[in-house]
Amino acid sequence: MITHMLAFKFRDDLPAGVAESVLAELDTFPQKYPAMRNWRSGVNVSTRDTTMTHGFVVEFATEQELLDYLHSESHERFVRERWRPVVERQVIVSLPTGDA
Repeated sequence: MITHMLAFKFRDDLPAGVAESVLAELDTFPQKYPAMRNWRSGVNVSTRDTTMTHGFVVEFATEQELLDYLHSESHERFVRERWRPVVERQVIVSLPTGDA
């Protein structure tokens, strides 16, 4: 199993509703990418580090399933057209959990 995590912060100067629209689209990913398991997303509620405002966690059965998702045309298009223009910073971590 591979756990794929992103923590991110939207740009401060976004027009109203843009961040919410991107978050809503992200939440449709498990329906678009059947290899995704245990999708969770939300606002960072940490009181210790508020560098990132949002995050998501998802699992894939294998590293190849993660790579197939990351390199799919629809994911690449989303990153290029929707994600990069609105996200100020991000941290991405993918790690094996259990039997990988």
